[in-house]
Amino acid sequence: MATTSAAHSKAFIATPARPPSSGGKVKLLALAGIVAVVAAMGAAALMMRPQTLSGNVAATPEAFAEQMEAAAHAGGGPVPHVFGGTIRTERNGSMLALVADKVPPTACVSVGWKLVRKGLLSINGTMPLRVSAAKLADLCSQEDGGAVLTWIPKPAQ
Repeated sequence: MATTSAAHSKAFIATPARPPSSGGKVKLLALAGIVAVVAAMGAAALMMRPQTLSGNVAATPEAFAEQMEAAAHAGGGPVPHVFGGTIRTERNGSMLALVADKVPPTACVSVGWKLVRKGLLSINGTMPLRVSAAKLADLCSQEDGGAVLTWIPKPAQ
C-alpha cells in the first residue's frame, strides 16, 4: 500500500479578509433618518400653529385681551391689534377709555367677558346693564365688519 500525503501542491495563501466595517454607512443613514423625522415634525408643528398677523402674535381672544390691558397701562396712542383693527385711547380728565374697532363677533363675546370684570364695557355704543352670553352675542353681532369695543378700566388701587 502506498502512502500518500495530504500535502497540497500549492502553498495555501489566505487572502486578507476585509476589515470589519465600522458601520459608517449605517450610522450616516441612521443620522439622515433622524434628521428627516425631526424636520417633518418641525414642519408639522409650524403648519399647525395658530395663524399670526403682524407682530408675530396669534389672533386669539386671549391675545386681544392682553393687548387691551397693555394699551391701558401704556395710556396713549393708537395701537394695531391682532384682528387688524386699532386700539386707540381717549381721555376725559383722568378717565381713560380704550376704543377697539374691527373686533370679530366671536372674539368680542369672549373678550367682553374678561373686560367687563375689569371695568366698564360698551359694545357698539351700548353698555349692557346685565351681562350675559346672549346679550354679549347680540351686541357683538350688530355691526358688519366687526364690533367696536369701548372699555374703561377700573382705576388701580
